[in-house]
Amino acid sequence: MKEYEFQNAIRVNHRGFLKKSQKRFILTENKTGSDNFSVFLIDNVKEIKVLDGKMLPFHENGQTFYEGDFSSIIEDGDYFIVAGGFKSRQFVIYDGAYDICNRTMLEYFTYQRCGHPLGWNGACHTYDGYIKETGERVDLSGGYHQSCDLRKSPGGVSIGVLGMLRFALKDKSEWGTILVADEVRWALEYFIKTIQENGVMYNTLNAPFGWNGREFYKSAAPSSAQWNTTSILALGYVYFKDKDEVLAKKCLEKSLLSYDYMMSDRRPLEIYKHPDKYPMGMDPDVFYEQCRPGSTSDLAYQITASADLFRATGQKKYLEIIKNCLPSVQNSLKNGFVLIRQDDKEKTVSASCSYCWLMSGLLSLCDAYELLKDFNGLRETLIVALDKVCEFADKSVWRTIEKLYSSADLSVVDGHLNMTRKDSMQGLIAYEDFYYSQDEILEPSYACYIGIFLARGSKLLSNSKYMCYAQSIVDNLLGANILDSSHIRSIGYNHPQHHAFGQFFPSTPFIPGAVGIGYTTIDVYKHSAEYDMPCVGISMYLLSEIS
Repeated sequence: MKEYEFQNAIRVNHRGFLKKSQKRFILTENKTGSDNFSVFLIDNVKEIKVLDGKMLPFHENGQTFYEGDFSSIIEDGDYFIVAGGFKSRQFVIYDGAYDICNRTMLEYFTYQRCGHPLGWNGACHTYDGYIKETGERVDLSGGYHQSCDLRKSPGGVSIGVLGMLRFALKDKSEWGTILVADEVRWALEYFIKTIQENGVMYNTLNAPFGWNGREFYKSAAPSSAQWNTTSILALGYVYFKDKDEVLAKKCLEKSLLSYDYMMSDRRPLEIYKHPDKYPMGMDPDVFYEQCRPGSTSDLAYQITASADLFRATGQKKYLEIIKNCLPSVQNSLKNGFVLIRQDDKEKTVSASCSYCWLMSGLLSLCDAYELLKDFNGLRETLIVALDKVCEFADKSVWRTIEKLYSSADLSVVDGHLNMTRKDSMQGLIAYEDFYYSQDEILEPSYACYIGIFLARGSKLLSNSKYMCYAQSIVDNLLGANILDSSHIRSIGYNHPQHHAFGQFFPSTPFIPGAVGIGYTTIDVYKHSAEYDMPCVGISMYLLSEIS
């Protein structure tokens, strides 16, 4: 066979594809000028051509890309592509293609266990935790380190675990009956401890130095973290009710305690205020301030938590609560995107997602529609949102959707980090009352969240178009991007360097299954990307919806 250059100008999912999924590749450089491409099957020592096709040009940011589609190939096997004078790496087509990805990401949770021999540093922090207000010690050992540090952030860890649990509820693998159940049990046993008898979740937002016991606070954790934990424990009941009745009962009891507190007037009405100095990286303007009683974010969380408790108990009162919340969330849609409303004046609105509503927002519409298909206007709302997401995705050959900002953000940017800070909004492109940046290649905590919305919407509405867009986000996650870099460590190739923080020593190691928070087109080959538990859980959730 003719020799071709191996420079990976053919950007294709490093792992591969399910048999009936959309299958695309992107050519970033065309040395021959031809729009022809071929796909070969590797059969023992033979390379058999199974498809000839034509690529379509796509012009973006002054560069011409070529897109090829080979979705017609549905036979199991190992394949490669030849196009533009290049030969791609091998990839697979079969319905277990992403099984190894989820198993490897599950191992990330095991490596990140805190206070357990299987954690990457052994049984650390076994004396968690000391209560800051009283000095007493309460057994709050367990749980997980969140990312490239030793924190057990109630917000970030809960997002990751919630994603992992949603994967676990769908997993049917043989290995999952052993490994998944064990990991879910470890997570639940910790989160059960975090809910006090008055329903308030212990807070632990601090910067831990060393391996001694951490400080916790009796005052409430951020609302977003407690809503996530409420859902975690409700779904824990669903997962274990036929496997371990005792553990399942504990999960449901604590979920109900937490839910009752979150729905009560005992919650503070004001923006979350930390009882101590904020640790670096825990900026409340980004993570917490938008989830408070009456906000769009909080109502979306109510929908999701109520849906999860309905799944656990079957009690119809939760459906009535969802119905009460829906009109306000539907009214918060602007051009198809749920905008976070801080208060009635809408001083802060954004279509970007962060720790404040990562598992809610658009996904709350899916939770509601799954249970209330005939609710007034909900189907139309869902379709409008899905179509607008696809419209934005079509603006890039990669079909990923970047962070979005509403025009209202631009007048209130001074007090916000990352999401609306002025110096991070240079070069934004205006489009239909939104602004978006083409600097971010992929941010798994956001892009994969959108992928979940597309995949769930596809199944709820029986419209395969949306699943194709979700597949493109999976492809980008697994290497079909401008850097030819997989975001899942040890799956695929060319992983970016991760951050090393000075909060402790030794620094965190490379952990198989970790997922980076993303990288930018500015000095891309020197840019480092912290890995983050929310990204891992959300990626597992996405792959479970795709599969």
